[in-house]
Amino acid sequence: MGDGPAGNLHALASAYLIAGRPFDAVALLEFLADADPENLAFRGDLATTYVQIGNVERASRELQRILEITPRSAETEQQLTEVQAWLRWQESERDFQRRRAEFLRERIAGGDSGVDEYVMLGRALHVLARVPGSGVDWPDVVAVLTEARRLDGTHIQVLELLAASSHNAGAEADWHDALLALEQVDPQSSMLEQARSMLEVALPDPDMLLEVACSDSDDAHGALRELRSQYRVSPNNPDVQRCLMQAEAFVGIAAEALWIAEVMARGEDLGFAEHGALALVHGVVGDPQRMDHHAATALSLAPNAETRAEFQASYDMVRAK
Repeated sequence: MGDGPAGNLHALASAYLIAGRPFDAVALLEFLADADPENLAFRGDLATTYVQIGNVERASRELQRILEITPRSAETEQQLTEVQAWLRWQESERDFQRRRAEFLRERIAGGDSGVDEYVMLGRALHVLARVPGSGVDWPDVVAVLTEARRLDGTHIQVLELLAASSHNAGAEADWHDALLALEQVDPQSSMLEQARSMLEVALPDPDMLLEVACSDSDDAHGALRELRSQYRVSPNNPDVQRCLMQAEAFVGIAAEALWIAEVMARGEDLGFAEHGALALVHGVVGDPQRMDHHAATALSLAPNAETRAEFQASYDMVRAK
């Protein structure tokens, strides 16, 4: 482990990992890996951290990058094999949760269901909301659990799931409401203790973070770090996807930008903002064919002439580079 500021940050990140606090370590390691992409120690610890927080897709990509730097690393190859096996398991688990959610939705739609079916559906969607590309976002989970609460306003599991999902969705009023109801039903709930430890600060707007991340401000990397943090919690939020993708492309992390772009492009009902962002990102990373495809769609979906002209100007500027 080196000396100086980077060494100190790496030491702090390592201490977080040893203490079982990977979410505190990940932002530091991402910063270090961005600053020194060829540093194997940073990338190795970052891969380990991604595994610990459950983001095995990113862990796999980090290990692949290490192999690009040191192709004959038997240890890394073994780690990659294990992580990819975990990825296959995760994909099967995701498929299972999708099928489970579809079955429960059909059962609920048929009218032959009670609060338990809503709880099971809420749990399945809760899992899927954390999986990039699943198509499930936190407001979807909140909607199901809100309906469950109408059926049984004192159901502890419903209230706990609703509180957690509302918080992740950024629905502060719903979060407080669920916590108040939970406190009346189960004052000893661990969810209440967890909520008391949270800072009651609204999540920064992704577009505002994107603007700062793409500026010369001293807060630029902090904004990128916050976008990454939001993405870890809400990988299927289209605004977070779009803004993080553009920010990664702006700072030159093309691999991350393209990975998010691939996930995002698989989504349904993409609008002007999404196609516009995809066009500009593909332009920045040097893929004119995909850029033109998404640009044409974005121009056709532009809500008005002024917006269309603004996007056309951005497109022309990127295309000319």
